Amino acid sequence: MRKNIVLVFLVLLAVALGTTVLDAQTKKGGKKGGKSTKKGGTTQPAADTTKPAVTPPVTKPAPSPEDLDTARNLMIDTLVLDTTISNDYTLENSRPVDGFYKQTMLKGAKPFAFPKVNKNNIKFYKRIWRDIDLTDSVNRIFATPGETLMQLIMDAIRTNRLVPYADESFKSQLNYRKVMRIFSDSAIIATYDSVTGEQTGTRTVFNEFNADSVTKFELKEDIFFDKTRGKVVTQIIGMAPVRKLKTSTGEYISDQHPFWLYFPQCRNLFAAKEVIDPQRDIYNESYDDLFIQRAFKSVIVKESNPADLKIKDKYPNDEQRQKKEAERIEREINNYKAKMWRY
Repeated sequence: MRKNIVLVFLVLLAVALGTTVLDAQTKKGGKKGGKSTKKGGTTQPAADTTKPAVTPPVTKPAPSPEDLDTARNLMIDTLVLDTTISNDYTLENSRPVDGFYKQTMLKGAKPFAFPKVNKNNIKFYKRIWRDIDLTDSVNRIFATPGETLMQLIMDAIRTNRLVPYADESFKSQLNYRKVMRIFSDSAIIATYDSVTGEQTGTRTVFNEFNADSVTKFELKEDIFFDKTRGKVVTQIIGMAPVRKLKTSTGEYISDQHPFWLYFPQCRNLFAAKEVIDPQRDIYNESYDDLFIQRAFKSVIVKESNPADLKIKDKYPNDEQRQKKEAERIEREINNYKAKMWRY
């Protein structure tokens, strides 16, 4: 508003000055043209015989192509920003991060506590064991190259953040050195005399452990009905990596569990480790979330039985029968859950 008032004042001032100049020019012209001649005693103004000079129109020559190019280049140089680099800046010395989701979003996160269960209100149903095959595309998130779940576990055992057990009853503890000795593949090679070249004996060589060699995890779970909450609960009790034992010729012998982990002890470690799977739209979740939400694909390999036999022990060399038995147990669990709310 203030600017508008000033603008109006300037316009009025310009008009006033213009009017004053025109009046002065008019008076000056009257004096020049005021010469008179006396004729018959009467003063007559002299006629102005001066004709205004006519200015011929000025014809400008057409601009040459060179002039047009020069003008265009000048305009471009004026509009284009200055791309010269100034030395007056501060170097950004923050640690590079390969993408937003590479940042650790769950550092220091804690797992949510399970509801307290009164043992008197539990109707125990079944104990089962499951295999998680890491070669399956659904479970590849546990075997991301460079960030495998097995490597996370081994690092935690090495730094005494996890306790490995020799048995699934969690009675006998192991240490990192013993675990590495179990995991390390050994080979017997011959030794020779450096002079004669004759064989003098043999020695055992241990190969370096490779976390990518673990392609399965086995879960030990309890399934029970909690009368207080009115729901069937599946709770993971323990987990173990599965290692395939082979002969020197590469022939499969059997599966081995190098150690067992008590799952409630693993939750603090798993909750602070973020996992990412863009194909399944998994972001900002942890290993603990995947296990609790059961976002994995598994196959039942054993149910509690008096002989403590696995399905493959009951039906050896018959994969079709093993698969049908696993499906039967899974179907029985689902039917049990459905019957709880049938009236």
